[in-house]
Amino acid sequence: MSRQIGLIGLGLVGKALVKRLTGAGYVVLAYDISPQAREDARVLGAEIAPHSGAVAATGGTLLISLPDSDVVSEVLLGPNGIAKWFPAGSLVIDTTTGRPSDAVANARALEDQGVRFVDCTLSGSSEDIAEGRATALVGDGAWSRNRKLEPDYLPLVQAFAANVFCVGPAGSGCLSKLIVNLVMGLNRAALAEGLAFGLGAGLDGETLLEVLSESAAYSRVLDMKGRRMLERNYAPASRVAQHAKDVRLILEEGERVGVDLPLERVHAQLLESLVARGLGDLDNAALIEAYRKAGTETP
Repeated sequence: MSRQIGLIGLGLVGKALVKRLTGAGYVVLAYDISPQAREDARVLGAEIAPHSGAVAATGGTLLISLPDSDVVSEVLLGPNGIAKWFPAGSLVIDTTTGRPSDAVANARALEDQGVRFVDCTLSGSSEDIAEGRATALVGDGAWSRNRKLEPDYLPLVQAFAANVFCVGPAGSGCLSKLIVNLVMGLNRAALAEGLAFGLGAGLDGETLLEVLSESAAYSRVLDMKGRRMLERNYAPASRVAQHAKDVRLILEEGERVGVDLPLERVHAQLLESLVARGLGDLDNAALIEAYRKAGTETP
């Protein structure tokens, strides 16, 4: 596989991918509609393309990291989409957390013109991705049919993911990520509720974190978000609004497959309340603010 990689989308995850890949010796040709995002990526070592089509036209492998699958579908297949720029034999690796059915549709549409598409969602914050600690959940029909035949793009994914799982055909990466986010998000909500309860009752926060860390209540979420919640440190590694989007997709998918998700409905209300208060761009640790009394100042 070529050491030149295309990348479209330079948000938190996109910039983390640039940092990781350039550090691993890849040449990253990138684009984003935001001038500031393009400049940030350039500082991190990416080459900046004049437009998204120019990234696709180089052929080879294109990573996509966009807000949701509606945007992915528009960028790929919309009236001004980049699909027409792809040389036959190109590979699209979509890291976007989106609707599983959209990933299936994109894979089919691109396959018709000789372009491979896999959904490769990433579990972990942008900090995890930048440090190579993420977990990749890959939806790839060819790989799922023959698990012994590792795909040629595996070394690329391993450059930013410590663990890589083939979870099924196209769309399975997105579905698996939604399930991971459901469990992780409810862990985070439980942590926020417990900390808010303890602090409100007058317990010492530091002691409370230590008790939770050494008890059956421990989870990796506690390591990632516990101190942030205690210190009200909400500099974004992952954003409330983005997770609110994921939860809407989770509820949509649950309804589609006929599974009731009552806890996730409550979680959705907490997240949407923060978005309505203008806190959507804060880190997900800000979920604890949903438990604070109205009028309490938020950093």
